[in-house]
Amino acid sequence: MEQDETQQSTSSTLPPVVAITLDAVSKSVAVFAIILYGCGYLIISVHQFSYGFVETNPFRPRIASAGAWFLLFMAIPLAIARGMLKYRHLLEGQEKWWHNIGAILFAYYTACFFFGPLFFWMFDFYVDPIAVLPTPAIWKVALAAAGFFVLASLCIWKRVPWYVSGIATVVLVGNLVRSAAIELFALGHFRFGAIWLWFFTIGVIALVEMASRSWKPRLGDWTQTVFLILGASLVFASYYYPHIKSSWGGGAPIPVTIYFTRDSTVMPSQSVGALLVDESDAGLYVVGKNDKKATFIPRNAVGLVYYSDDVSGFSLAKPK
Repeated sequence: MEQDETQQSTSSTLPPVVAITLDAVSKSVAVFAIILYGCGYLIISVHQFSYGFVETNPFRPRIASAGAWFLLFMAIPLAIARGMLKYRHLLEGQEKWWHNIGAILFAYYTACFFFGPLFFWMFDFYVDPIAVLPTPAIWKVALAAAGFFVLASLCIWKRVPWYVSGIATVVLVGNLVRSAAIELFALGHFRFGAIWLWFFTIGVIALVEMASRSWKPRLGDWTQTVFLILGASLVFASYYYPHIKSSWGGGAPIPVTIYFTRDSTVMPSQSVGALLVDESDAGLYVVGKNDKKATFIPRNAVGLVYYSDDVSGFSLAKPK
């Protein structure tokens, strides 16, 4: 009773503005923590399901890191889309809006493209095992740079008709989107285009959402926003989180060498190279170099785990 009276007296001594601010901040922090944990738990669950298992421990640091990376990768394209609102007067002028599509799309493409290199350090990119010299990659970069400068001149030079710059911009950007989508979703190769594709797609969806709401957020549209976040989290969990390096809290497998104990039922007193997907108090979840599903190794069968890069000899189904 005395504690309640003390709290009431303390809150009554605070100015109304401070009390309202503290209440809003505390609720915002609680909502942010719930969203971060919920997104992280969904991403980790989908990632584990892809390997055929699920770890039910709800208190894991990887959940927080997965949610944090997802929210960061959602915040960047949303910030780009928000910045593009400064150009909305181009859509409200006397000319038709498609007369300015070249300049608008070029500005948006440039903003998304230059955010990609900031995240090179945190991803494991696909390396073509057949290509010895990086000639195709050099040509792709050269062509992209040439197209970039040509597109810039078309969009900036006022003497160029609007339909020329608009068609050129749509064709070039559309081809880049198509190539990045095929490489990521059809071929399963994670490269720089995948990062650019994420920023570009999420930003376009955000721009469409803002345009449909007359550039103003509405509280009544929360269900639509929830479905968009769920869809984005599923894509992030399936195609992006597995390529974030484990040293940064991502889902990329870790190369290890496992030394089995003498009493192990599989390969006693032997060692094998594998990729560590996850671990728990009960044991390790590992895969081979080309395996799609994980193998569980009880912890009592493991004598030592050495972190190395040689995973060519892993095969529990057909031990050598």
